Amino acid sequence: MPETDKPSQPRYFFDHLMEFRKVIVRALAAITIGVGIAFWKSELLFILLLKPFQTALAQFPDAPVKGLQTLIPVEAFMINMKLATFAGIVLASPFILRDLWFFARPALKSHERGAVLLVFSLGLFFFLGGVCFSYFVIIPLALKFLLHYNLDYHFIPQWTLQGYYSFAVNFILIFGLVFELPLVLAALVSIGVATPAFLIQKRKHAILGIFILAAILAPSADPVTQTLVAVPLVVLYEVGIWLSYLAVWRKKKNP
Repeated sequence: MPETDKPSQPRYFFDHLMEFRKVIVRALAAITIGVGIAFWKSELLFILLLKPFQTALAQFPDAPVKGLQTLIPVEAFMINMKLATFAGIVLASPFILRDLWFFARPALKSHERGAVLLVFSLGLFFFLGGVCFSYFVIIPLALKFLLHYNLDYHFIPQWTLQGYYSFAVNFILIFGLVFELPLVLAALVSIGVATPAFLIQKRKHAILGIFILAAILAPSADPVTQTLVAVPLVVLYEVGIWLSYLAVWRKKKNP
């Protein structure tokens, strides 16, 4: 093949840059459509957001508070937009991730493609597990404890919609990330920082650390609530040990 017929490196880079630009444009279009659909269904989003609060409040029928407050005229609308944006990104994410996958796949070897798909699938599974655990368990427990605490001291919980939104979203994101613990452990083993034997050896220390972390993350100081937070994390640590064995096996199989 003559030298002049070979594609130049700048041209090759430019083609990839243009393809990545198309990915970004399609991603923005998908997010825009997703946000539009979410804003159209904003009533459902508000129902989902407020359900843990309403469930906790129903346990205090004599409480001198019947709902959340808004302090400025546009507060409810702004929270609606935040919810719609978040939900729109979630709705668009399958299309965005599909485009990113098709963009990156040609540069990956066959065994690397399998590893990427496995890591992504497990990461999504653990994150959604953390979101569900936070939404159905932690947030209701936290709200019940905080309402009880305020009412015991004869304070009126005049909570705002903005404050509640930040409270709920922060809990959801924190537990979504904390539930990625198995993948973090497998990654540490994969890059040689740790080994499965080391993780097993340090299991007692890890469990102690998990219960300390649970004491920080738990909405109340009672042992039952702290145990509810700690036990899933202990299970995730054990799952991380098994995933670390899988990481070692894949590394030996595809050095």
